[in-house]
Amino acid sequence: MKHLIKALLLLIICVYSITIFVTPAIASVKLNGAFVANKSCEALQSMRKETNPGNVFVEADETYEVVAKNKEDATHYQIKIKGVEPSIRWVARDCGKVIAQTFLNEDYLLALSWQPAFCETRPEKTECLTEDIKRFEATHFVLHGLWPQPYDNAYCGVSKDIIDLDKDSSKWLEMPAIELSKKTRKKLRKKMPGFASGLHLHEWYKHGTCYSESPEEYYQESIALLNQVNKSAVRDLFVENLGKELNATEISQEFQAAFGNNSGDKIAVKCRNDKDGNLNNMITELWINLKGKIEKYTSINQLLENAPDADLGSCQGEIDPMPVNEA
Repeated sequence: MKHLIKALLLLIICVYSITIFVTPAIASVKLNGAFVANKSCEALQSMRKETNPGNVFVEADETYEVVAKNKEDATHYQIKIKGVEPSIRWVARDCGKVIAQTFLNEDYLLALSWQPAFCETRPEKTECLTEDIKRFEATHFVLHGLWPQPYDNAYCGVSKDIIDLDKDSSKWLEMPAIELSKKTRKKLRKKMPGFASGLHLHEWYKHGTCYSESPEEYYQESIALLNQVNKSAVRDLFVENLGKELNATEISQEFQAAFGNNSGDKIAVKCRNDKDGNLNNMITELWINLKGKIEKYTSINQLLENAPDADLGSCQGEIDPMPVNEA
């Protein structure tokens, strides 16, 4: 009996010890996206023990898959690092930036505007008060935005204060200025007339923050794609039909002839009512589906090839010319 009691006491002590000394698992919050390092940082297997098998570090400007953060108000992110064991590691929050899953999917929508028609429907906009037939936007597509997909995956790492301002288009110019080179800023003023109303700030904070780390990269690559469309027969089709009507099918066919790879199936033609309220009478935008890694010199043909089909729609409207400036 004494031996039995002694054994039971030892079992109780053993169970108690396990209860006391086993470390509970960290309650992490799952994430789905990318972590872009801004400096070299240690990649830990265990945050608490600060263990780092293999002495692994993340490298500045490199992108890693992120799978979790240690809590809602994170101090560390859990990432996957290829080629090391174990591959799941923790890095400090100040080591980099988390970007939404859209960054990994490489699915995008390029929205290009036909400015004369846009101004016919929104004459009160700042950029529409000084229209001039000699300006770039009178005969070229202009940049609306480049949107990582899905569309609702937006405002990556943007504060609530900025988001609140962005929700009111009259306050876009109150948002913090963004850093752009003089060359890129000059191009953007020309090729995004909405710059005058703060469109460049809206597009960066809502969409660009889910595309890249810098406004400079976002707008350089957006402008490069715009330029390719403007150098094509699609732009010529619009200019040759100023004041006339085109339908979505005709535009799709020209797009197909210009870029091949079933590209005519990858665009949507957008119309709005004209100033007299006639339904879908003004062609205002082309929405172009793209897929793949975009860099400054990436061919749009390549990005169209694997892009999903778009809903072309039945839009038929006038290609509005820029009105003559009588001032």
